[in-house]
Amino acid sequence: MSYEQATIQSNSQGFRLGVAEKLTLGYIYPHAPVEIIMAHGFVPSLVRARPGVVGAFEASLQTFACSYTRNLFSQRANDQLPPLAALLFPGNTCDSLLNVGDIWRVRFPDDTVFRLTYPAANQGEAGVHFLAEEIRSLSNMLEKAFGLPFSLSEFEEAASLTRQFRESIQFLYASRAILPQVLPYSKLAALIHTFLMSPDQKSVTEVVRAASQAQRSLAKSKSLEPINRIRQQLLKGHLTRLTFAHDTDSPRIAVAGGMIDPGALVALLSAAGISENALVIDLLTFGFKTAFTRPCDMEGDPFESVARSILSSPLEPTQEGLEMRLSFVRDILTNLAIDGLVICEQSFCDPDEFEAPSLEAAASKSGVVVLRLPIDPELSDRERLGVRLQSFLETIKSRNQR
Repeated sequence: MSYEQATIQSNSQGFRLGVAEKLTLGYIYPHAPVEIIMAHGFVPSLVRARPGVVGAFEASLQTFACSYTRNLFSQRANDQLPPLAALLFPGNTCDSLLNVGDIWRVRFPDDTVFRLTYPAANQGEAGVHFLAEEIRSLSNMLEKAFGLPFSLSEFEEAASLTRQFRESIQFLYASRAILPQVLPYSKLAALIHTFLMSPDQKSVTEVVRAASQAQRSLAKSKSLEPINRIRQQLLKGHLTRLTFAHDTDSPRIAVAGGMIDPGALVALLSAAGISENALVIDLLTFGFKTAFTRPCDMEGDPFESVARSILSSPLEPTQEGLEMRLSFVRDILTNLAIDGLVICEQSFCDPDEFEAPSLEAAASKSGVVVLRLPIDPELSDRERLGVRLQSFLETIKSRNQR
């Protein structure tokens, strides 16, 4: 299935309608408290940018609106969103998402819109406490708006599901970092897509099955020990030097980008005619951020547990601090034998533009070939992007042959 087919959703039947027996709550920032949302009986579903969206109500969106938020806003204006009971916007992540959330309420007053405010910086226990209280407030608002109280048993079930998903996806990420041929990147992207659209037992079972199959195929290659080490180190955000066998004739590429969808990477690779095995790992993307979030602690306060889990994952450069992110990227490039780094920059995205030059400099100092690739969610100029990726790959190959 192509990226376009995977992301095109059924026409809206009204913003306030749910799907099947449960209401669907859409969220647009990957670090949503999905366990809490599920504990209220909702289906949390990531609302993603989609190709082929025609702009609408452009007069409402000034220069603060990046291409990603323009795409989401246009979907709503054109009645292209899936059936949703409500939509959750983030606060303190970037100005564009914050401002579009405000404009959304004005333009579409009948929509039920919530906001979850995140700590402005990595503040340790103070940040955990702040976010826990924000999530608790969101929980109260959900109950008040829909009459669906928080259920501890449903929270525990949701936490178990997300734990299974993340552990399995983390293993697949780590496996591909050493042997990318163990699983096509398109398959990894599809597994993540399915879970983000509907995190249920069926989607989790598919991921667990894929991880089990990969584990069996790797058992005889003596790769399980380094793979498990990489997985744990990726969770901690710090990699140490690791010796492992890899095909030196095949380029090893990493991709970094803040709001990049794994499916978009599949489409770009396909447009460029590049083997999926060349893409070893994607960093700081929807997929990576979703995977490398630590599981919730089943004991203690559920809201604090979810807050601690969210803040353990890769956030935004303004929240984490740029030096911390650069150190992590340098570790990846050096210790995973990366030949080239593609820095995807969402059009008009300030966080992406803020860190892209520093990522480029860090990669260049590590001896890695760098390509900065400005893109929009529609992949409107994919042919040009494909040509640039082809040239990038040829540069790596010629360099490796010297």
